[in-house]
Amino acid sequence: MLDMDDLDLSLLRCFATLYREQHLSRAAQRIGLSQPAMSRSLGRLRDVFGDPLFVRTSHGMLPTPRADALAPSVIELLAAAAALVQPTAFDPARLERTFVLGTSDYSDADLMPALVDILAREAPGVVVATRPLGDHIGETLATGRFDLIISVREAVPGDATVVKLYDEGFVCAVRESHPRVGKRLTLERFCELSHLLIAPSGNPGSRVDNALAARGLTRHVAVRTHTFLSAPAIIAASDLVLTAPTRLFEPLAKAYGLRLLPTPLELGHFSIVAAWHPRLHEDRAHAWFRTKIVEASKRRSVRARR
Repeated sequence: MLDMDDLDLSLLRCFATLYREQHLSRAAQRIGLSQPAMSRSLGRLRDVFGDPLFVRTSHGMLPTPRADALAPSVIELLAAAAALVQPTAFDPARLERTFVLGTSDYSDADLMPALVDILAREAPGVVVATRPLGDHIGETLATGRFDLIISVREAVPGDATVVKLYDEGFVCAVRESHPRVGKRLTLERFCELSHLLIAPSGNPGSRVDNALAARGLTRHVAVRTHTFLSAPAIIAASDLVLTAPTRLFEPLAKAYGLRLLPTPLELGHFSIVAAWHPRLHEDRAHAWFRTKIVEASKRRSVRARR
């Protein structure tokens, strides 16, 4: 039997932070404890729940099944406790909170400059930490590991709350002095050339390959990179072709000596959205932060059109 006298909110806060961070030192730093104090709290948690809860591995402190089962209830309980003492008036200038965003480097480069400027003026006590999205977006939102994600609409779990930031299209990029590409890129030449594919997951296949397959065509992908921001440098130093988001590459073309061309086949558009778990929808600080994400996106859109 659990002894409730041995359980308090500070212990539950240690549990939730360690569950999010999966790293003892990082969790201790985030919560404002020394590493020995965090270790002692973990020991008390293990005694109370009769389970190891977190197991040290080469990949960090991984939760046990018991910890996974406890996490949603613990996080909801902490949120409810925080709501009890939340002041009636919300002042962003006095807010001290860390928001963890799940993003790609594309979203980082696109939105963070404007967001950092907004927060510096309106909420200097707010800290933003961005992390890779990974493969389990629904879980990271449900457990509170991410406060919010920025991603393509198709990748967002069905139970998440969503706001669209913008629609995006595609452009082809080659180096300015590419020997086989003139003022336009035909579909035939597109298929003849070798390509660079931005594949955040590292896997082959893309919207381009699907559109080609629908026409009975293929292309040769010579290089797959998991990051958007290495792509312009690779294109500038090679004869590869890249099909990539217009919004990201238009401001980079001049700096890298790239020529941007319309895609030779219809690829449509995709939506970039911000998404969060419904349990955070009424949180005033989170709601305010979401408006700043939207504001940063609109500011970036205006700058991109100039």
